[in-house]
This record gives sequence, C-alpha cells and structure tokens, in this order.
Amino acid sequence: LSCRPYGYGLIVTGGGSGGLACSKEAATLGKKILVLDYAYVASTTLGITWDFGVACINVGCISKKLIHYAAAFLGQHYFWKICHPSQVFPK
Repeated sequence: LSCRPYGYGLIVTGGGSGGLACSKEAATLGKKILVLDYAYVASTTLGITWDFGVACINVGCISKKLIHYAAAFLGQHYFWKICHPSQVFPK
C-alpha cells in the first residue's frame, strides 16, 4: 500500500444540501473537491431510495448518517445497549 498526495482543495463530509452547496461554491473558485457521503439505499413500500445528496431529514442528512452508522457498528463491539426510554405522566 502506498500513500500519495491527492491535492484536494477541500474535503466535504456529507453530500446533503449544505455539503453540496459548499462543494459547488468551492468548485466555482477552482478548487479540487472530495465529497464523502454514505450511500444509503432504502427499500420502502413506495419504492423510494435515498442516495447521494437527496436524503431527507427523516433518514439522515449531511454527515449525521455517517456518524450514526459508525456508532451503531462500533457500539455492538463495545457491548453498548440502546434502551428505549418511556415517559409516564402523573395524573
């Protein structure tokens, strides 16, 4: 494995609305851009898939989906257990 410089002017984490707007603006200034995004594909009853730059807030935008995926993957190796809290309101 060899390491070599890539010469990017900007590395953007997340291909959502903010990441793509940022990368487009930097490209107009002549910068070489690298956009890192998690390609999420969902199988739903509507047959909709979300992918690069078009994920809505309900399935994760910007870099949130990268962080959530990494936490869920790594969490199982550290024996983290996610509990589902509930709220009981007094009468």
